[in-house]
Amino acid sequence: MRIALLCLIVACGGSKPAPTQPGSDCEPGRCLADISKVVSVQRPAAKACYEAGLKRDPAIKGGRIIVNFDIDPEGATSSVAQSTKSDQIEEADTVACVVDIVKQLKFAKSAKGKTTHAYHAFEFGNLPKT
Repeated sequence: MRIALLCLIVACGGSKPAPTQPGSDCEPGRCLADISKVVSVQRPAAKACYEAGLKRDPAIKGGRIIVNFDIDPEGATSSVAQSTKSDQIEEADTVACVVDIVKQLKFAKSAKGKTTHAYHAFEFGNLPKT
């Protein structure tokens, strides 16, 4: 099964996605590629959450869990919760397991003392075509 990564980072106080191009104004360690790299290290753990959930409830076969979170100025995650978007895996233990993984992530400190808002979509199995 495959886990695909998707992150969108919005700088504190702004509503546009943080740039990911060279010369952008995102902070080192807080750009899209940086956050994706940190999250991708936990792909095996997130997959284990999904596989355990699949054993509890085979109906969750294939799907996604989108987790919204903030990265505080010190690099810790806060305000970690499943997104309210529809068409997600809702099996409570699976969602809680993935949320707990994101809560443990550590990112670079903000040199500007800012909070970074982000989300990550964990995709599991074969998703239905929409």
